[in-house]
Amino acid sequence: MTDCNILYIGGPTGFAGGIERYACQTASLLRESGSHVTWCGFGEDVRDSQRFLNSFDRSATLEQVLAEPDNYALIALHKLPNINTLNALRVKFGERLVFWAHDHDLYCPRRHYYTPFGRTNCQRAFAPLRCWLCSHVTKPHNWKSLHSDHSALLSELKDHHAVVLSEFMAANLQKNGFDPQRTHLIHPAIQIYDYNSKLLNTKKINIIFIGQLIRGKGADLLLEALSILRIPWHAKIVGDGSDRALLETQASRLGIRDHLEFTGWLEKPEELLPQSDVAIFPSRWQEPFGLAGAEAQAHGLPVVAFDVGGVREWLEDGVTGFVVPPKDTQAMANRLAELFQGPTLRHSLGENARRHMQEHFSPNHFLDSFQQLVEAVSQ
Repeated sequence: MTDCNILYIGGPTGFAGGIERYACQTASLLRESGSHVTWCGFGEDVRDSQRFLNSFDRSATLEQVLAEPDNYALIALHKLPNINTLNALRVKFGERLVFWAHDHDLYCPRRHYYTPFGRTNCQRAFAPLRCWLCSHVTKPHNWKSLHSDHSALLSELKDHHAVVLSEFMAANLQKNGFDPQRTHLIHPAIQIYDYNSKLLNTKKINIIFIGQLIRGKGADLLLEALSILRIPWHAKIVGDGSDRALLETQASRLGIRDHLEFTGWLEKPEELLPQSDVAIFPSRWQEPFGLAGAEAQAHGLPVVAFDVGGVREWLEDGVTGFVVPPKDTQAMANRLAELFQGPTLRHSLGENARRHMQEHFSPNHFLDSFQQLVEAVSQ
């Protein structure tokens, strides 16, 4: 791609979570290929905002974007604005405004897409009354953080082109009225790392979790699985979030605190992957894709994950790692023990994982798909 002007529209400026990390990585890749990428954020600045902006050619406010001349080939809407802003963007950009479905916010006012009781994953399409009632089964002080305008946002966006990172998300959009012909699957670009076979560790297994320390990411389930392991192990919990204190308390209660290292947020968490033997992906919510797990595979690590959302689209059970039933901590512990007891299996799964990433999720695959999207919206 060359001489292509792209506008990214998102929420906070900085590294708030996976959406911003994805935006940063793909913007850098597009620029390296010759495109010019502008960032427009409508939220507050968050962690490491200047490093985030370094991935873009320029930044602009919503007011500037709506007032300045339009010379963009594609506008990537990475986070939902309010309905008035969305309508203004649609008037300005028309068909070139493309919705990126990174999460479940558009069709789930609670965002999590699981029920408030028992946290059972939901499979239903958005229905105004039912979803409004479900979203308000929470403490009243949380109501102000719930999404509004769902009916209007869904009505306005479902006629637009949309991008999904997995077939799982494509099915969710189509369930909510999106046109399959205008729903484009573009897998994330996963950087593939040189993989030098290391000496197989047979004395203990080094486990790593990378993610936000919030309930949906399931670090508490990982701790439960670790507490029933009867093999030598050490684990790094990489990331930060509102549940960190609770997780540290849980680790102490389970008697495993001495085997754990809580690193907090790291600028380059991937640098810890070569020191690890296996990555764990214990999400309880339906992951739209699961970028952290795929990136671990790109480093030649097998992954053990719960079978939620789009996980099976990058993790092949028994080939690049293991997929276990959701929230089944005993099954997760069993697979970890199997990997410790079979170091050659661990090695072969890791090599398969890296090869799989290279064949299906390379930067070139992303750029080719992005080019096809630009051509589709310009017709």
